[in-house]
Formats: sequence, structure tokens, C-alpha cells
Amino acid sequence: MSGYKHIETEIARYIVWRYRSAVETGAGENLHAAHLLFRAGVLKRCTDIVVPKKMLFIPYVYDDVFSPQLSLYSDCECIYAIRPVEEMIPCLIRLAQAIGVDLLIYHLGFEGTDRPAPVSGCDVSLHQYVKN
Repeated sequence: MSGYKHIETEIARYIVWRYRSAVETGAGENLHAAHLLFRAGVLKRCTDIVVPKKMLFIPYVYDDVFSPQLSLYSDCECIYAIRPVEEMIPCLIRLAQAIGVDLLIYHLGFEGTDRPAPVSGCDVSLHQYVKN
């Protein structure tokens, strides 16, 4: 499969078959994976420091992962981030560990060297940093 939003589609497909609930962090304006997960009944909400300008039907909440509101994540089994900036990754790891959920990250590029191998069963390089 290739083309428009292939990466986001594959990430959503992976999550929907493994988790009952998920939160996307650092969602920004690219909400394709979130939309697919919301339609499947898996997405609880998206969080970011900037709420999109356009009106959304997807639950979207202001939160800063550098100082997160733990209650926004406590009702999920998985936190995921698509192309987060490298500085967010240690904060996301601490957040997932603090609430005891899995953390999945799809990287922007080849930044960082201390990353786990890609998960099996996903057609894109999705990395699992925390497993509970």
C-alpha cells in the first residue's frame, strides 16, 4: 500500500487490532490516524499545545507533555505519537511509565539512536518504547 496517508493508516490499523483505547499526543493538524481510530471507537482524545483552528468532531484537548495532566491519559491502554520532535520523547516515556500504558512512536526521520527496533505486525517503522 502506498499513497496519501499510508503511514497514518498503517499506524491506526496496528493500534485498532491491539488496543481498546488510545490517546494521540502532539497531534497537530494531521489527524488522519486519530480520525480512523475515533471511527473505530478506540481513540479517547488527542492532545497538543496547539488546538487546530478548524472545528473538530474528534476530542482534542490542550496539554503539554513536558508538564502533562495525568488524568487525560489514565483511561487509555496506549499513548502514541506520530512524528514528534525528539525533545518530546523522554517526556512521553516518563508519561507512559507513570500511568502504566504502552507507548508507540513513529519517528519524523532518523533522529536519535537509542530507539527500540520497529514492532512486528506493522507495515511502517513504529517503535514501542514502553510496554505494560
